Amino acid sequence: MVKGEVAFRILEALADTAKGFADVFEAFLVSGYGASASKVEYELSKRARARVRDDRERRAKRNYYVVLAKLKRDGLIEVKGRGSGKSLSITNRGRAKFKFLQQRKRDELPRFSTSPQNSENLLIVAFDIPERIRRKRQWLRKVLVQVGLKMVQKSVWMGKVKLPREFLDALDNLKLIEYVEIFEISKTGTLKHVS
Repeated sequence: MVKGEVAFRILEALADTAKGFADVFEAFLVSGYGASASKVEYELSKRARARVRDDRERRAKRNYYVVLAKLKRDGLIEVKGRGSGKSLSITNRGRAKFKFLQQRKRDELPRFSTSPQNSENLLIVAFDIPERIRRKRQWLRKVLVQVGLKMVQKSVWMGKVKLPREFLDALDNLKLIEYVEIFEISKTGTLKHVS
């Protein structure tokens, strides 16, 4: 061990505002006299991880009680009983809100966080989605842009990209498969797309 390395690590840790003197002192004591700098650093990192975990738990607990208070204030839940015999129950207003949220969740359209993946082959996506489900049609156009396709006409899109599996699964789950045609062209022949 280089002379002064342990002292350097301790001073470095103290200079960092995220690490307190108590952590450094405890890490040094746990590591033992004559411990290497890496051992002290390891003990410090253990304490930092524990502090982060404790902070997350405290925030989660606080958020839980904030949400409970809001639900109670909005008349969605009520507290029955006193002391250790307390229990929570849902009100009629709470049941109605729950049914509304359930329906909204069922109607929610999938989201994608995929970036375009290039392909050698040309992909053409054409669709004819009825007006009664225009929301799904708007969703489809938005996703086609996300995966890297370009609009040729409002319902015809093309590009040299690969469609992610989750996109195809979403089409199936949304019952859009019957309205969508996907073509992959590996040889363009004599026809060329004019930009």
